Amino acid sequence: MRLYTSASAAVILFSGISGALSEENHLYLVKTPSLKKTISNHLATFRHETVVETMHVLGGNRGRRLRPDADAAVDASTNTKSGKTTSKSAKATASSCQAKLDTCEATAAAPKWLFVQMADMCTLYRNEDGEYHIESSKFHKETEWFTDRPFHLEATQLTSAWFKNFTEMFDDEDGMPNAALTIVHDDTSRDVVVSVFAEGYIKEGESETGGEGLTYGYKLDQSTSQESVMSLEALMDGEDSVTLDHCSMFIDNWYTTYSEYCRDNPLSLQCQ
Repeated sequence: MRLYTSASAAVILFSGISGALSEENHLYLVKTPSLKKTISNHLATFRHETVVETMHVLGGNRGRRLRPDADAAVDASTNTKSGKTTSKSAKATASSCQAKLDTCEATAAAPKWLFVQMADMCTLYRNEDGEYHIESSKFHKETEWFTDRPFHLEATQLTSAWFKNFTEMFDDEDGMPNAALTIVHDDTSRDVVVSVFAEGYIKEGESETGGEGLTYGYKLDQSTSQESVMSLEALMDGEDSVTLDHCSMFIDNWYTTYSEYCRDNPLSLQCQ
C-alpha cells in the first residue's frame, strides 16, 4: 500500500490485495513538488490483515447489491404465490355468493300457490295406532290453485293428479303443508281445525263413508300449537270416527320452482 499526498489532501491506493503491503509494510509519503520519498513511521504498526478484511467486506456488500438476496427472492416468490391463491379464493367466494343470490332472486320471483279442496261427505277417524285421518270418496274432481300476493294467478288440477303427486310436491326441506279444515254438519258450520297434512294417499275399494271406487285421504298430525287452539280429539267429541256432511280444506303454499311437478310439466300454468 502506498500513500500519496498532495498539498493537504491524501489518496490511499489499494492494489494487489493478495500480495499487498510488501516492502516491509512501510508507508511511503511523496510530497508533490519534489517527489522525494520519505519513510513514515506513524503507521508502521498498521496491519495488512485489517485492510484485506475491509476490502473483503466492501466487495461482499457490492456483490450483494448486484445479486438479489436468496432469502428475499424466496419471500418474493412466496408472496406472489400467496397472492395468486388469495385471488383464486376471492373469486370462488364471489362465485358462490352470486350463485346464492341468483337462487334467492329466483325464489322471490316464483309464485307461491295455495290450494282449496272440497268433499260433499267426509269421515274423520282415529285408527288403532292413535293416528288421525280424514277421507272421502266424494272429493270434487278438481283442486283449485291460487297464488299468494303479489301474484294474481289461478289454476285448476285434477284431484286425482293432486293426490298422485302430493308426496313429490311437498317432499322438500320445508316439510309437509299445513291445512285448515272447515266442517259443515246438519246444515251447521262447525269449528275450524288446523293440522299438518303429513301424508296424502289414494285407496281403492269401499271407503269409510261406504262409497265404492277411489277414496282420497290425508294423515293428520297436529303440532302442539295447533292442538292447543282446537284439537282433532275435541272436534270428534271423544268418538273414534265421525262422518260429516261437508268438508273444505285450505292448504299451505308450495314453491313451484323446485317441484317435481314442474320438472314433469314445464309448460303448465302453475310453473310459469
